Amino acid sequence: MKEAITIYKLIVLYTLNRITSPLTLGFVADYVIEHGYTNYFNVQNAFAELLDAELVACSQTYNTSYYTITEAGRETLELFYTNLSHEIRAEIDQYLREKNYQIIDRTAIVSDYTRRSNGDYVASCLLYEKNEVLFQVDIAVPTEEDAVKICNNWRSSSSELYSTVVTSLLK
Repeated sequence: MKEAITIYKLIVLYTLNRITSPLTLGFVADYVIEHGYTNYFNVQNAFAELLDAELVACSQTYNTSYYTITEAGRETLELFYTNLSHEIRAEIDQYLREKNYQIIDRTAIVSDYTRRSNGDYVASCLLYEKNEVLFQVDIAVPTEEDAVKICNNWRSSSSELYSTVVTSLLK
């Protein structure tokens, strides 16, 4: 079992190393489960151990955790790269090519909110292109419920809002 968890960890590190944007645990778990390597619990365990060892880093929004490989993770992957078979690496590369649009979609539109010292909330909505902020809007609202609504609606409204703002400002 110890060898299996090592392979799961290497799969996670390899996947995070191949993508320039942060990924969710669910995205990586989908690959591992779809290809019959293990179950969600074992993938979650591998992520937890990688986080504890500081081989991956986690950033969180109000409803999603995003993972990236750290420099220590890259060094570890380099040391144990050959323990991950060529076939598995090729499968991962193919999976990432097939899911490229979904990866971009999931990581290009981000929202989160924070509570300010005066008790109101600020919903921060960002639109990324090639890992650079293309558009950002911060909206102060009186309640957490309003902030959550804004964050939840950002994904479906971001393109339209961006287009409207740019068109209006370029008049």
